[in-house]
Amino acid sequence: MKINVTSRAVSGIFALLGLCLAPAAQAAGNTNTGNMLVSANIETACSVSASPMAFGTVLPGVVKDTQATVTAVCTTGTTYTLDLGDGLNHITTGGTGIQYRRQMGDAANRLPYIIAVDTTYATQVDATASLAATNNLLTSTVGNGLDQPVTIYGRVIGAESVSKAPGAYTDTVIVTIAF
Repeated sequence: MKINVTSRAVSGIFALLGLCLAPAAQAAGNTNTGNMLVSANIETACSVSASPMAFGTVLPGVVKDTQATVTAVCTTGTTYTLDLGDGLNHITTGGTGIQYRRQMGDAANRLPYIIAVDTTYATQVDATASLAATNNLLTSTVGNGLDQPVTIYGRVIGAESVSKAPGAYTDTVIVTIAF
């Protein structure tokens, strides 16, 4: 069997072959690049939390101690202060001294307590009659981006609990972080 190939047929075969090879040659020979901008802003931010200061059962006439933890988290390099409020039941005078302005309440009954930053209770975080948050300074420091806990210590003085009626005494102290 004899195949007759004309020049026209050969041209058609080469044209088809060229179409098949052209995309591969074109893809391998040409590239282009572009730039993508990547950006972020880190905001100055802080948050604060506190564990409960639970005294448990207080026996009349007996000193009762407990502790709690106030934890701040601030952006690295952010200067901040932690302040403790006076509590919902505070008074401006009373107790055996001015340090007894914070009180837990049960209806009309009150049980004074103190907060300190050391286990000896030598450095108390006094409550004040002022609304200025910095009067009850707990700490002032610089954030590192991680939890920064501060242990605080609470005490009910035995002499302050002698004549108190039985009940469930509570208070709420607002913790403020300023940055």
